[in-house]
Amino acid sequence: MNSTNILFDAGGNARTPAEINEEIAVFPLNYKNAVKKITSDSKVLDRNGEVFIKCAACILSDFGMTRSGRFRNEKEDVLRCCWNKIGNRLLKINSSVTESGYCRDRYLLELSESKREELIAEIWLITKELLPFTMGQTSYGLVGASKILFSVFPEIVLPVDNNQWLHLFKTVDMGDVINRMVGDIQQWEKATQKKLDEIDDRKQLTTLPSVYNVMAMKARPVKASVNEKNKI
Repeated sequence: MNSTNILFDAGGNARTPAEINEEIAVFPLNYKNAVKKITSDSKVLDRNGEVFIKCAACILSDFGMTRSGRFRNEKEDVLRCCWNKIGNRLLKINSSVTESGYCRDRYLLELSESKREELIAEIWLITKELLPFTMGQTSYGLVGASKILFSVFPEIVLPVDNNQWLHLFKTVDMGDVINRMVGDIQQWEKATQKKLDEIDDRKQLTTLPSVYNVMAMKARPVKASVNEKNKI
């Protein structure tokens, strides 16, 4: 997977900070407000899973995932089952972020390469644990799983919609997506000598994935079928 059309154009030129800030400015306000809220609320996860459920419910609703499927009428029950399955693993990652001393917004890039590889591998394993709960009659659950994990790890996970899984990233492996995002951001920051998490001049989007997501959404193929939305 190459970085064309996300942080770089087809000619390999880095998109300017001004271009990215303009995209952030016109991006839906409800997304920016929701991300600002979950970034603040998810700093510390509790052992009962209340923060997890609140953050996940917020993002699922904001991304239109509660209009149909399992999250329409069973949202809290499904999220409680998710927490019971993966809660201890989420708590461990949350503690690692807090205790690392690294800037949370830039956590992915501040980790050593070996630690980042371990983290990404663990996120992919957790993603697979979520699929039985997020899977529907016509979906594999990857969209819901990525958005649930983004809701509590906005410094690590990218919320990936169906169009992006199928036509932009062309993978079903969350680890591949995160690795591409990391490499893309590293290349962009080297080319521009700027920090991606500092681009939003209104400071609503402050984590690397939350800013990268704006550009990944813009890079989606425009002719993808409407019927594919949020299905994978």
